[in-house]
Amino acid sequence: MTPEVLSRKLGSNDARERLEAARYLVENAQRRHAGQIEAALGVETVGWVRSALRRALQRVQPSAPASTASETTELTAVYAAQIYSDALETTAAQMIHEIEPILGSLRLSAEADVPNFEDSDTARGLDRLDVLLASLSRLRRAASAPKVEELALDRCIYAWVEEEAAGKPVRVLRAGPQDCIVEGDKGLIFLGFVNGLRNAIDATMALEAENDVYPDITINWGATDVDTWVTIVDSGVGFRGNVARAFEIGSTTKAGHLGMGLATAQQAMTSLDGSVRLIPGERGVRFEMRWPKAGA
Repeated sequence: MTPEVLSRKLGSNDARERLEAARYLVENAQRRHAGQIEAALGVETVGWVRSALRRALQRVQPSAPASTASETTELTAVYAAQIYSDALETTAAQMIHEIEPILGSLRLSAEADVPNFEDSDTARGLDRLDVLLASLSRLRRAASAPKVEELALDRCIYAWVEEEAAGKPVRVLRAGPQDCIVEGDKGLIFLGFVNGLRNAIDATMALEAENDVYPDITINWGATDVDTWVTIVDSGVGFRGNVARAFEIGSTTKAGHLGMGLATAQQAMTSLDGSVRLIPGERGVRFEMRWPKAGA
């Protein structure tokens, strides 16, 4: 990689290009690169790129703290997660590209050829394919490289709750601090949050409520010295089965669902170098998402 290309990629707005440059430096960095690496580390916001840059810096500055075995293992896992994300985004994009025109053509033909099309099984099948295509699009977005910006987390959550819970007989309590300014990719945070909230609403409304009175859902959020977190706690029907498998694409216990919601939420947080957890309780489930602060 030439010095010009290396400099351009380290300063790129695309996290993938920055990661490519950082990986190159892990294997090829020399003493003259030390200042360049330190400058890149000072502004880098993506966890897996920071990890690679730290390793590259240790290569050219032996006096820098050496990576521990756990850090090396973590870096390997981060690389694996990024490779998986790249493959997932590429595959989803290809599927969408191929399916969209076929589906559009099928719908036009079916509307002309099928009597009473709107009430037919054909229309319902095509609608389900539309839902699948939308789910693939969300999954692709969740696997994309993050665009980190500053945002008011409390305002976002209030807006997302109003949109998602509108018209539903479930009360959503919001308990987090006001004016909670954090860093993150707003689109990825939305994908993680809204899938957690939808699951909480579905689980709550699956109860046999008296007089349509359902238990409340509680949302909390905040920031520590190292990360930002959001929790959604419901007292619904609870979770049955293997928690780890709940995050697999296609895994669902709900009739008519595609089983891509939790997989999308997890991938969105993975793209932010964060995590998602489901914690079943005696009643209901606690959904928790976290992502690290820049430089933490």
